[in-house]
Amino acid sequence: MNIDKKKIAVVMLAYADFEAMEIALAAYSKYITDDMQFYILQNGRDTYDCERTYRLGKRYEQLFPENIKVVDWIEPGNPYISIKTLLESEEFAQYDYICKVDDDVFPLHKDWLDKLIHCYEQSYEKYGDKLGYVTSLVNNNPWGFKETIEIFNLQDEFFEKIARKHAVGFKGWEKEPYKIIPANEIYTGCAGTVWANPYISRWLHKNTTFFPEKFLLLTENLSYKEVNNKQRYSINCMLFKKDFWTHLIDNSMNDDEFMTFKYCCDNDLKIISDLSNPFIHLLFWIQREENRDLLPQIRTIYENFLNLQYPISVCPDKEYENENRLRFIENTYFKFIKEQERERFEMRKPISYKKFERIFSIKNHSVYKVITILGIKIKIKRGDIV
Repeated sequence: MNIDKKKIAVVMLAYADFEAMEIALAAYSKYITDDMQFYILQNGRDTYDCERTYRLGKRYEQLFPENIKVVDWIEPGNPYISIKTLLESEEFAQYDYICKVDDDVFPLHKDWLDKLIHCYEQSYEKYGDKLGYVTSLVNNNPWGFKETIEIFNLQDEFFEKIARKHAVGFKGWEKEPYKIIPANEIYTGCAGTVWANPYISRWLHKNTTFFPEKFLLLTENLSYKEVNNKQRYSINCMLFKKDFWTHLIDNSMNDDEFMTFKYCCDNDLKIISDLSNPFIHLLFWIQREENRDLLPQIRTIYENFLNLQYPISVCPDKEYENENRLRFIENTYFKFIKEQERERFEMRKPISYKKFERIFSIKNHSVYKVITILGIKIKIKRGDIV
């Protein structure tokens, strides 16, 4: 079996996490080749974070006009449906294989896609149509976490200093139910040990993500390993035949990861990981609030590691970022006002501004001003205003 690289499309599903995505896109751009086609499927619009993420994608489309394309013609919605719509589009008729990646996951190896292709070819020779998909070694991943700390020889430190009794699984789910496990165990399935414990992923990042050269060195001679298809696997990165996605059953749960798990589990399809192809996953949603402060440090590390011609971040200064956010709110507010005024003119009825007061308003009082932004009231004394 020989897969033509021109028959593969890389698809990144993007939503609103621009801070993590700018690091991920920087890594992909470093390793982009002439025969690679990279699509950014923007699956969210209108909010500041979504629009900022969209503009980030457009920045890379401008930098790599022959290789990167932002998909903004598909209505945002259920991730599975959005991806399915893209795969069934006329644009994708030219592709037979899909490499789907999350917007905060990125490779360390310059030949990451070639390695995934080779893994698929070798695994297909062995398993044939019983192969579901192949994946990389992702550090911040319930299954990849255990593999990664073993590769870095961090088990003793983890169990002696970091581990504690913890909850895993989901309440009400029969296959991988909620349970509390002892500190000397690592759970690699649904809502596993690293997933719901941001302090553990923080420790992991400081010992693995912070050292990309070491990660590459420790994994360079590793081989393939089968992932347990009876446990839910977090699909941060996966290479599969295009019709694999269309065979998934839409359970209307808005959960393509569960659908992928169920399809592989019910049909006993193999999931193979290439341990010599390390990837970084920055943040699960449940880790985001606690660990977002790591992103500037990680960005600086990867600016040095990648050594790009252009900066990773468009706006690294938080003060400027917040100014942009406030300007976006202001523009949105006045856009609403103009629309209401036009409606009043066309419909000949009075306009009510009261419903906009919780979005944005400034009220003057004798000794202070009250500024309301999205329901948050800020009181400023007149003497404090410069």
